[in-house]
Amino acid sequence: MVHMLSLIIPTAILLPNLLFIGMPPRNLPAKVDDKDRLILKTAEGLGRVGVFVLPLFYSIHNDQPYEILSIVGMFIFLLLYYVGWLRYLRKGRDYLLLFSPMAGIPVPLAVSPILYFLSASIVLHSLFMFLCSLILALGHIPLSLKTYHQITGGL
Repeated sequence: MVHMLSLIIPTAILLPNLLFIGMPPRNLPAKVDDKDRLILKTAEGLGRVGVFVLPLFYSIHNDQPYEILSIVGMFIFLLLYYVGWLRYLRKGRDYLLLFSPMAGIPVPLAVSPILYFLSASIVLHSLFMFLCSLILALGHIPLSLKTYHQITGGL
């Protein structure tokens, strides 16, 4: 059975990414070192497909206290993600801002969606969503950190 309401979960994360269409980042690095990134990119891609497709097959649960707590977590992590995007827009769409720490969180635009999807796995009662979130984390966070360190010269 397909649960269309559950599409709100990946859509909430995808919406800010649409900004790239009309407002691409500025100060892109000339070249990002792709050496030693194939495994990370593969994990990121597999995890991404999972977290965007799997919610279609699970209904959202909000009856138990732990489910409500997970929904609250989703809102907090989504808010953090949106604040990161607002920072990017307000400060001139500098590419580095997509990876720069915020509130002491390294690569917040990579970490916050992972935490959001992990929380969503609880609301969806989906072990597969949880596993795909972890696989996404294994690729997305290290790739984002590598990009940040490459742009900043390892700072």
